[in-house]
Amino acid sequence: MNIGVVGQGFVGLSLSVFLASKKIQVFGVENNEEKLSVLKNGKSTFFEPKLNNVLQKCLEQKNLKFVNSLKPIFNKLDVVYICVPTPNKKSSINLTYIKNVISEIQKLLNHTTKKPLIVIKSTISPGTSKLLVNILSKNYKYILGENFYFAVNPEFLREGSAINDQFNPHILVIGTEEIKSKNKIQSIYKKLYSKQIPRIFTNFSSAELIKYTNNAFLATKISFINSISNLCEKIPGANVDDIAEAIGLDPRIGPYFLKAGPGFGGSCLPKDLISFIDVYKSFDVSPTLFNSVKNVNDKQLEQILKILENKFNKISGKTISILGLSFKENSDDIRESRSIKLIQNIIKKNCAINVFDSLALENTKQIFKNKLVYCTSVSECLKNSDCVIIMNSEKIFKQISKQNIETMRRQLIIDSRRIIEQKIREMPKTEYVALGVND
Repeated sequence: MNIGVVGQGFVGLSLSVFLASKKIQVFGVENNEEKLSVLKNGKSTFFEPKLNNVLQKCLEQKNLKFVNSLKPIFNKLDVVYICVPTPNKKSSINLTYIKNVISEIQKLLNHTTKKPLIVIKSTISPGTSKLLVNILSKNYKYILGENFYFAVNPEFLREGSAINDQFNPHILVIGTEEIKSKNKIQSIYKKLYSKQIPRIFTNFSSAELIKYTNNAFLATKISFINSISNLCEKIPGANVDDIAEAIGLDPRIGPYFLKAGPGFGGSCLPKDLISFIDVYKSFDVSPTLFNSVKNVNDKQLEQILKILENKFNKISGKTISILGLSFKENSDDIRESRSIKLIQNIIKKNCAINVFDSLALENTKQIFKNKLVYCTSVSECLKNSDCVIIMNSEKIFKQISKQNIETMRRQLIIDSRRIIEQKIREMPKTEYVALGVND
């Protein structure tokens, strides 16, 4: 079996190495020549644990080849996965990339005797699959279930755990509209995945909605606990972590995504929430709940900025250190990172800003150039600063020592994740402020 994977970003590359590791011949399609060159040398263009090791092994075994176009390989392919970006265009989803790929496939159907199964991995809004099938059919020249097959199979990968999630997904959601497509993908997945993994077989619209609903619910849990965190800061003795732990033990709630902090970021939750709100509006349904979820997240950074303003009579001229630039630990992804947005706000106040992150410094430099001081360690970042703000839970930040803090001009720590709360009790001279805690 030969499989093509169009788009070699986070989803596409993770999928390509997974399929190739199963001894399937995989063609990774990437039209960015710079990225293509890096991939051919066995390196990913982004950080993801375990990914490079699996990638290099697949290339050595020659189960994975990277190409810049579908055209020369299309007549070999039994399956084509589409993993291209679907970014936001203002407040709605931008389908340009995925439409371009589908239009290309439609033309290539003229030159093959194959009847490929086309699988959509990209996040798409309800109704998109039927639109894409219509493009493929092009005036009924090609017929779904006869000349090609089509399925929607959304991914639920977590950055930092993508390889584990590809090999052992918690669920397989498969949307089809006719039996032959369903049978084809079902037959393939029987060989790829353990039978213990739950399968949900449904139609196009429900499969499309499942991905949006999943991410919207996760965003809601984060905004919910952040709302509780904001209340805790006003009530003497309240601690949001104790509250989150207690309610997380309720099996109806669960412990995940109840870690209060500066808000959610990354490539999925913010983008998908905005698109989901637009879906509601397009069907003339009020997105009241999700407007509130977005509003809470947008305003969460204000908590940190208010603390800074309350601690300094005049913040101008101060040196502020930021630990953690990626939207979460163990990642170099700064897309919609709350740290980046915080820095953009602090820069306006004419402060000097030191930053440190084990993985995301280079990506941050692409945005801020020489406006920041890029440090190579925690100790360098803290030295002679007036305040340090901890923005994610990277392990190295938990190791901040008394000696590190004593090099600061003013020993003020704002801990958005409460990761050194216990340690700081041993440092009575330190001003320590933790989001969601009122001591």
